[in-house]
Amino acid sequence: MSRAFSLYLDVLRLFAALLVLVYHANWIYHPGWILTSLGHEGVVVFFVLSGYVIAYVAATREQDFRQFMIARGARIFSVAIPAILLTAALDASGFWLQPEVYPEEYRAWGYPLVRMATSALFMNEIWTLGIQLFTNVPYWSLNYEVWYYVLFGVLFFVQGRRRIVLFVLLCLFLGPKILLLLPVWWLGVWVYRSERLQAISRPAAWLCLLASVLGMYAYIALELGQFGWEWVQLLVGSEWHRQLSFSRQFPTDYYLGLVLALHFVGLRVLLRDVEAIPGWFDRGVRYFAGATFSIYLFHQPLLWFYSAVFSFVDEGLSRYLLVVPMTLLTALALATVTEHRKQGWKRGLERLWPAGGLRLGQSPAT
Repeated sequence: MSRAFSLYLDVLRLFAALLVLVYHANWIYHPGWILTSLGHEGVVVFFVLSGYVIAYVAATREQDFRQFMIARGARIFSVAIPAILLTAALDASGFWLQPEVYPEEYRAWGYPLVRMATSALFMNEIWTLGIQLFTNVPYWSLNYEVWYYVLFGVLFFVQGRRRIVLFVLLCLFLGPKILLLLPVWWLGVWVYRSERLQAISRPAAWLCLLASVLGMYAYIALELGQFGWEWVQLLVGSEWHRQLSFSRQFPTDYYLGLVLALHFVGLRVLLRDVEAIPGWFDRGVRYFAGATFSIYLFHQPLLWFYSAVFSFVDEGLSRYLLVVPMTLLTALALATVTEHRKQGWKRGLERLWPAGGLRLGQSPAT
């Protein structure tokens, strides 16, 4: 992966995290800008990007299933476990300070130990379960993505009949909701691993980039996300549509995933030979992109907590301009003690899963 394209992916990762943040901040104040209405789309960006990056690290860094899962576990648990604990603490404190700022839709506080346990095991969305981590709605996507890591690890590292058996058993365990968005995530894997896509000409790359821009414009201008939502509801009925939860607009998520895949295909080629990148820009992007996971998992409970703390400030734009920056700054600070410290989690997981333990497979030659 070229340095310029890697940097672009970091920019995109940060942009997607901010899209989700400002979408959830609409509860405080709705600016009416198009970018503040693309929260779900930000998650789709994360899925395609994640598939691409996971395929890259599996091909270039990890040698077997154990190394792959330990690396993924350190990345995930370093933020997920603090997010579970902090969400509980922030919600309790904020609701005690000013319960009026918490909408009914976010008051998911019953059976707290169950919510925390299923969140730690990433089982909130299997089959027809829909267990919300208190006010932390964005946590849902982690209950999809973690299992995509596991499914990928099985297919990539495990050999022979065991691979198929394990994959099928996992699919049966997970159920339809999570599997419906697996093709979106897998588009990133496909883009990385396709030798044909890596070898396209520069004119073809420009065509891919243009098609992706036009495709994104069509998605927004025609409100295709809402169309996908309504079409699936018409197809399966209101009750099954509700059960699908965050997969309720999966056909247009597939469309958006393809648009993003074209975007990656084109820019990977066009940025391949770009070398003149200012050092200050590179360092700045890497620093902020290194906090995107924390921004994503901490922002929702922080938004409500600061809304309660600053409830004396006039509702609307005044409170928005105070709460949103405070949320972002706090998430950046939390990143220094969560995802920036993932090596400690990695060492702990290595002790729990020693090198001589269960070995499911090694990386195939690539």
